[in-house]
Amino acid sequence: MSPFLLIKIAIVIYFLFMFWRRANWVWGIGLLTITTAVFFDTFWRIFGGDDLAAELGFFYNVIAGLIAGGAAVWLWGITRPLFGESAPVMATSAVMTTTVPLTAVNFANGTVSSDGSPHDRQMLFEQIRDNLSPDDVYDLIFDLELVENEVVAPTRDMIQTIVNIMEVAAARGQTNDLALAIERILTPVPPDHLPRLSKLSADSPPTVLRRYLLSFYFVDQLQTMAEQLGVDWERLGLGSKQSKIRNFLLYLKRRNRLPELIDLMQRPTHEEAS
Repeated sequence: MSPFLLIKIAIVIYFLFMFWRRANWVWGIGLLTITTAVFFDTFWRIFGGDDLAAELGFFYNVIAGLIAGGAAVWLWGITRPLFGESAPVMATSAVMTTTVPLTAVNFANGTVSSDGSPHDRQMLFEQIRDNLSPDDVYDLIFDLELVENEVVAPTRDMIQTIVNIMEVAAARGQTNDLALAIERILTPVPPDHLPRLSKLSADSPPTVLRRYLLSFYFVDQLQTMAEQLGVDWERLGLGSKQSKIRNFLLYLKRRNRLPELIDLMQRPTHEEAS
C-alpha cells in the first residue's frame, strides 16, 4: 500500500469523523466532496487522464466542477465563523448595537465579576471564544434562558455576542450559571447520567431537555415528533441536528407546548425508541 493511498484514506477518515462529530451540512459537503475526489483520482490513475476524459466526455468536466465547487463551499462554511455566524432561523434582530473590537475586549482579568461571583470574567470570555463553536454559543444562550434578541449582535458577530452574553449574565447575577453552562457544554453529562425519561417534565432545566433529545433521538425521530405536534420541521432551519433541537424546543416553549412534547416522548413507542 503506497504512502499516497494511506494519506487519502486518512483524509477521508478525518472528514468522516468530523461529520460524525459535528453532523452539519458543512462537513457533509466536505465528506461528499473529498470522497468523490478520492474516487475520481483513483479512476484517473487507473485509466489515465486522457482515456477517462474521453470515456466520460462532458461529465468529466461536470464532476471536476462539482469537486471544485464542493471544496469552495466547504472552505467557506468552515471559515464563516471567523467573520460572524449567520443566526438560526428562529432568531430575531438584536437590540444591542454597540460593537466591540476583539483587541478591546477586557474584563479586568484577575478580578471577580461585577455581580460578586468569584469567577474570572476574562477567563470565561476566553473559554467561550476559544472553545465553543457558534452553535455552542447559541446553546449557551438557550441554557441560560436568555432572549436571543437581547444578546445576539446585529451583524451576528460572535465576539460581540459573547460580550453581550457576559454583560447580561452579570447584570442578572447569572455569572455562576454561565460558568456552569460553559462547563456542561465543554464536558457534557454522559447520556446514562441524565434523568430517566419518566422524570422529565416541562419544568426540567433547558439543558436537560436539549441534551436528552440530542443523546437519545435520531433526526428522523425528531422530525416525526415535530410532525405529530404540527410543527413544520423545515421551518426550524437548515442547520445541524444541534441547532434543529434548540429551535424545536424554543418554538414549543414560546407557545407553552413543552408539556405536549414531554407527553409524546413518554409514550411507550418513544420510550422504546430512546
